[in-house]
Amino acid sequence: MRQIFVDTSAWAAIEDSRDIHHEVALLFKEEIAGSCELVTTDYVLDEIYTLLLLNVGYERTVAFRHTIEQMASGGVLHIAEVSRIIREEAWRIFEQFNLDKQWSITDCTSYVVMKHLEIAAAFAFDHHFEQMGFVRKP
Repeated sequence: MRQIFVDTSAWAAIEDSRDIHHEVALLFKEEIAGSCELVTTDYVLDEIYTLLLLNVGYERTVAFRHTIEQMASGGVLHIAEVSRIIREEAWRIFEQFNLDKQWSITDCTSYVVMKHLEIAAAFAFDHHFEQMGFVRKP
C-alpha cells in the first residue's frame, strides 16, 4: 500500500468547515480512503491540536485526538516521532534552504521524515511541499 504524508494544512481543512479548502479536502480524503497508509509526525499533530483548539474549540480538538488515536491503532495512520537525529537533520535543511524560503521547522521535519520513508506525495495545501520537490495533493 502506498503512503501519503498528511500535513497540518490537510488536517485543518478536513476538521474546520470554515477552512477554504474544506470541501476539496473531504473529497480527497474519500478518494484515498483504504488505498493509502497515512503518515504524519508528532510535530504536525502538535501544530494541528493547537490550531484546532484556537479555531474550533476544546471539545472538537479532543474528539479529533481520539480519532487520530483510533486511526493509528487501526493501522490507517502511522505517526512518525521526530527523534534527535531527525531534528538535527531538519535544522540543517532549515539553514540550507531558508535564505529564500519560509519553511517552518515542522515543515523541515516533515521533509526529513518523507525522505527517510521515501514518501513522494503530501496531502497538503501548503505550497512548501512543492518547493521541497514533493507532489502535493489534491
